[in-house]
Amino acid sequence: MGADIDLDNSEVIRELENWGRWFLNETKVDGFRFDAVKHISSFFLKNWLCQMRDKNNKEFFAVGEYMSGNMHDLNRYLQETSYELSLFDFPLHYKFVRVATSNGDFDLGSIFNETLTKENPPLSVTFVDNHDTQQGASHPNFIPQWFKPLAYALILLRKEGYPCVFYGDYYGIQAHNVASGRNWLFPLLKARRNNAYGEQRDYFDHPDIVGWTREGNDKHKNSGLAVLLTDKHGGEKWMEVGCRHKGKLFYDCTGSATHRVQINNDGWGNFRVNGGSVSVWLPLN
Repeated sequence: MGADIDLDNSEVIRELENWGRWFLNETKVDGFRFDAVKHISSFFLKNWLCQMRDKNNKEFFAVGEYMSGNMHDLNRYLQETSYELSLFDFPLHYKFVRVATSNGDFDLGSIFNETLTKENPPLSVTFVDNHDTQQGASHPNFIPQWFKPLAYALILLRKEGYPCVFYGDYYGIQAHNVASGRNWLFPLLKARRNNAYGEQRDYFDHPDIVGWTREGNDKHKNSGLAVLLTDKHGGEKWMEVGCRHKGKLFYDCTGSATHRVQINNDGWGNFRVNGGSVSVWLPLN
């Protein structure tokens, strides 16, 4: 990477530990993002993090960028660092690229297979795109705009993973004529904050139409949701949201569907999605 730092040299290690303590004292940050960790000694990084946490008596959050779509690479690095840091789920990002460019021929039911989010969800930081995957970057794999709402629903509204929203998706990328996604992102962010709680039930039982529900809980008033998405033709699916919602009407906060879904006495509803889109159904107040 053009920065040849000798992490086998005890003086270098000592100076980086001194710098880390100074930096934390000056900035009061709560965590770290480590760039290109495949080029950093896992032994050094593990020990450095432990030093920072011990000296400051604080459990700093830490995430590393290991750019690989191979779960073997990510699992090996996590093991070598004794699971002291999380990693960005690049295998899931590459799955998103494949789905969005497969013309509807990808099996959506398998989208989380061989991803960090499925194999080690507490250490998975999920994302859709970032500065390295956008146009003009070193590794461009920018996901087509039509699939962005589906991908963000998959990382924002499920219990697994720690989602990260890309600045360029929210504000747009003027240099590459990418429009702001705030209009479709905000309803998903609001649904995460207000509704994405409680037991999760998965319906990844079809190659083209998949969904899940969150039952909600007593702490968050009127919480709970149902999500249905497809990369091909539209359709419907019976899904259970729980008896706490019996008799309630659900509406699609994305605006894609305009009708209402009524939940029966057993807590089930017949939810629908239009072709190549996502619908996020929330209980009406």
